[in-house]
Amino acid sequence: MRAVKATGLQWRSLLLFGAAALVFGVAYTQDAIYHSPENQNTKYLHGLAQAGYGFLAQDWTANTLNPLPVFTTLVRATAQFIHPEYPFYFYYFVVFGLYVVSLTGIVGTRYPSILRRALPFFALLLLVHCLDIEIGDVELGWHLQAGVAEQYILGPVFQPANFGVFLLVSLWLFLQQLGRKGNGFWVGSVVCLAIAVSFHPAYLPSVAALTLAYMVVFALRGQWRKAIALGTVSGLLTLPVLLYMLIAFSDTSPELAQQATAYIVNERIPHHSLPAEWVDSSVYLQVALVSFAIYLCRRQPLALLLGVPLAAALLGTVVQVLTGSDFIAFVAPWRISVFLVPVATAVILGALVKRLPLEQSRWQRFSAIASATVIAILLMVGGAKQWHKWTLSDETTGMIKYVQETAQSEEVYLVPPDDKLLRRFRLATGAPIYINRKSHPYKDVEVIEWSDRLQRAKRFFRTRQPAKQCRQLRRFRRAGVTHVVFPTNSEPRCPQLQPRYQDESYSVYEWVRGNSG
Repeated sequence: MRAVKATGLQWRSLLLFGAAALVFGVAYTQDAIYHSPENQNTKYLHGLAQAGYGFLAQDWTANTLNPLPVFTTLVRATAQFIHPEYPFYFYYFVVFGLYVVSLTGIVGTRYPSILRRALPFFALLLLVHCLDIEIGDVELGWHLQAGVAEQYILGPVFQPANFGVFLLVSLWLFLQQLGRKGNGFWVGSVVCLAIAVSFHPAYLPSVAALTLAYMVVFALRGQWRKAIALGTVSGLLTLPVLLYMLIAFSDTSPELAQQATAYIVNERIPHHSLPAEWVDSSVYLQVALVSFAIYLCRRQPLALLLGVPLAAALLGTVVQVLTGSDFIAFVAPWRISVFLVPVATAVILGALVKRLPLEQSRWQRFSAIASATVIAILLMVGGAKQWHKWTLSDETTGMIKYVQETAQSEEVYLVPPDDKLLRRFRLATGAPIYINRKSHPYKDVEVIEWSDRLQRAKRFFRTRQPAKQCRQLRRFRRAGVTHVVFPTNSEPRCPQLQPRYQDESYSVYEWVRGNSG
């Protein structure tokens, strides 16, 4: 009988998880992977190339040193053995489910009544994530759940950053184990940290901060052996990622490494790396949210588990500002905020729901009806947005379709490197490109080569002299370029380029070998 009840409970839990994941995921929405200009155009590139998707294996960037080997393995296996698109949407729904369950569990350790008031809490959590209201620099639907410097766990598409959800799962498991005997739950929490950093090494500072926080909690309880054991296990599980990054991306020379890091930090991703670029009123709001959540959890372990990482993030930011260190800017210790902000928002929502007078039956009915109404409205609005996203077309659609249908092996396309709409060119067509600004490597010598390619491509599209453009094209041809994509209002001036496709927005030209001069 107990076994039957346990099985029934497991099925019920699984169904609730699936329902929460589906509702939250549809309301939150996902971009169409092969239409969106977002990060998957970089993060999927190595995996799809290895899976034999189109001719991406011939792309220069796809053959640079891979900074995401674990995520690449997932992408390759998915594309090769299941499907190159649909499973990624399913993976993201799993992430949504883990996100909701872990935040609810974390808040439940501070406010146990939340577990009996899960429906209004879920409705408020969903509402906060779907708000489309801007007040100055603050976008409520974004800055109440994302970190600073445009970093986040949840974003437009499934990508390595989403594995930050395992930081939340880790925190939830650790809080659970504090009320239990044995070591099982702290081991599980440390394993979750290892999962997060294995899929995205940028989570190394977050993993270090949470590990330190866990150790501090144990140490203050006099459990020094547990603290040391936890730190040791966390270090051992994280070590393979750290060694890979240190060895594979070791400096070719101090000068090249410094030059490459400076270029990435100051030219490619200053919006992620330089506090002067991303500190605004939204950041102060987010720090205030986390600080208020710490106050609400005072004298609770969760206060330390938020306070230690917050201190680490603030300290790292201050040190970077004072020293101007490109290395600290590249490591971006403020990325710790990606789990601090959603936890803080959830804690504040939990405090609000706890104070609702739901002991009275009429308030219970009102709360249930209001919560169901909010969820239904957000679900319908999100569903409509989702349908629009998955059926969207734009001015690149015709040209992309042409390249999809005609691309051949050994063809390389030169595209305007700063065109945001053409970020998706590789994944949408399966055709290699010469370079673009969005997708950069991390090995120092490859960063320098990427930068040189980028500057050559930008100069080419600015050139208005036919003779000069032809000379540049010969250099591109030696690098393998066979086709050039032009915005229609910027036609080529070199006679060696012959038109193959044209619409109102873009034209495709081919280098004709017989006219190479």
